[in-house]
Amino acid sequence: MTASAHHLSRGLVLAGAAAALALLVTACGASGDPSGDPSGGASSDVSPSASPSPSPVPPGGGAGDEAAAPPPGEHVRGLPEGAEGTFDSPAGAAWSPSSGVLLVVTYGSGSCPQLAEAEAGWDDAHDALAVGLVDPDPGPCTMDYTPTTSAVAVPSDADSGAPVTVRLGDLGTVEVAPRAEDGAAGPVAWVAAAG
Repeated sequence: MTASAHHLSRGLVLAGAAAALALLVTACGASGDPSGDPSGGASSDVSPSASPSPSPVPPGGGAGDEAAAPPPGEHVRGLPEGAEGTFDSPAGAAWSPSSGVLLVVTYGSGSCPQLAEAEAGWDDAHDALAVGLVDPDPGPCTMDYTPTTSAVAVPSDADSGAPVTVRLGDLGTVEVAPRAEDGAAGPVAWVAAAG
């Protein structure tokens, strides 16, 4: 092999390695949560009939900031502000900072989440709120396990400052504690893990 052919061959190998490295860096940057938050802290609107579209996290959204809580019928990827997630439960519920609004968290595919219906009512015995759940889109869906929060309007007598029993479709039943103070979100009550 001549010296010029050797230099040409070496140059092609280096160019190929650089191109492969560029593809690897691009692929790594395009996947995963850039914040490194496994709880799905990034927020995006989710609709039962449409693909999720990114939306910014509300600025300054704290536990006492009513603007941070979605209105009834809205769904956002992630947990309620200040809530600690779990991978041991399929769902949970907590009071929103806004009066008369329950936040329902479901875990599943981030692109095909199971969502709560916009309104809930008392069951026939008037001893539990019955929250209906909408089945996720059939796919194709991402193979992740992330939380999605749905805001649900409830009857005014349900949000009275006392614990309330909430049935989350066929996922289970929880007892939701009242808010510690007006304008603050309540703690999330998680459905007990099966098994």
